[in-house]
Amino acid sequence: MTGSLLVAHPNLRDPNFRRTILFLSHHNADDGAIGLVLNRPLRKTMAEFPNHSAGATPLRRVPVFYGGPVGADELLLASMQWHESPSAIAFRGFGNASEEPVIPPEFQPGLRAFLGYAGWSRGQLEEEIAEKAWLVFPPSRKLIHMRNPETAWQDVMHGLGPVYRLLAGMPDDPSLN
Repeated sequence: MTGSLLVAHPNLRDPNFRRTILFLSHHNADDGAIGLVLNRPLRKTMAEFPNHSAGATPLRRVPVFYGGPVGADELLLASMQWHESPSAIAFRGFGNASEEPVIPPEFQPGLRAFLGYAGWSRGQLEEEIAEKAWLVFPPSRKLIHMRNPETAWQDVMHGLGPVYRLLAGMPDDPSLN
C-alpha cells in the first residue's frame, strides 16, 4: 500500500486522526507502516522552529504540517510531487530537519515539513482498515496538492455520495444535535 492515501472514515474518533488524509510513505506486511497527515497545516514555516536548521536558507519558507502523533518533537522533511505521465506521486523523505539535510533542486518543489508522523506496527493498519477506520485511495493530484487542507476531508466525503456526506456532517457528540 506504499504510496496510497488513507482517508479517515467518518466513524474514526481518535483525535490524532479524526478527519485526516494521510500519505502512506511506507508499508510492509512484516514491518508495519508509516504515514504523514496531509491536511493539518500548522500555519507556520520552518523559520518558526528555532531548534531546526532553517536559518537563512530556502528551507525557512517550507510550510509545516502536523504529521502524526509519533515523534511529535521531530521536524521531518519530505518532497511530494505529482507527475502526469504516468499518473503517480514522486515522494522522497529527507529525515530529521535538525540534521541539515541537503535537498537536491529537483526535490525542492513540493517540499514540506511534518511535525511527527503516523506509525503502525505489523498488522495494525490492516486491522484498522478491516474495521473500516480507513478508506484507501490511490494518490491524486487534487489530494497531494490540496488547495484547502481544512476542507479536503469533507470534500472527499461529499464525493463519495449521500451516505458519506451524511456521516461526515454528523457532530462528534450526536446528543448535542
